[in-house]
Amino acid sequence: MSVSVFVIGSLFISGCSGSQPQKTYYQLPVLADSSSEKPASSGNLASQESKLGAKHERQLWIKDVNLSDYLAAPGIAYQTGEVSYINASNHLWASPLQQQLKHILISELSAAFPHRLVSGQELEKDADALDITITAFHGRYDGRVLIEGYWILSNPDNVTKRPFNLELKQEKDGYSELVLTLAKGYNQLTKSIARQIASQR
Repeated sequence: MSVSVFVIGSLFISGCSGSQPQKTYYQLPVLADSSSEKPASSGNLASQESKLGAKHERQLWIKDVNLSDYLAAPGIAYQTGEVSYINASNHLWASPLQQQLKHILISELSAAFPHRLVSGQELEKDADALDITITAFHGRYDGRVLIEGYWILSNPDNVTKRPFNLELKQEKDGYSELVLTLAKGYNQLTKSIARQIASQR
């Protein structure tokens, strides 16, 4: 079990009435394209998009990133047992997690589809609307990091719903490593979504 020490230590420190532990804030990084998941074809999504020429592409509207209630708290979530979870008191998201995830998603999909308008606002009628619900985005007592949920892509012609379930190993102890591992998993997820959207066109 690779992360229990720092969680127990955090709980102990926060419970000492005479101490005032320092709060640490974390921001998910936008990672470079180093995901282990690669497109099935030899070309990347950007090159596929460039072949479309002047063909009009629907706007890709990132409608919302929805979080389970325990993930919306300021403290980073951690699973301490089979049915128990905590939100850290002194290890906090620098900005709301929902905002961070939506920003990264827009950035990643804009890079994947350079000839499409990817935006967090609906700017065109009949846009493709992408809605993501995340039910797990946390570390676990056994050293694993979980990202689970589903996404829905809808337009006037079609509705597609896909689940996702990623489990990664946290290589080192600490909240910084947990956040980096979450970022790696989310990077894999956004690229998987991009490939599945591309395959429907």
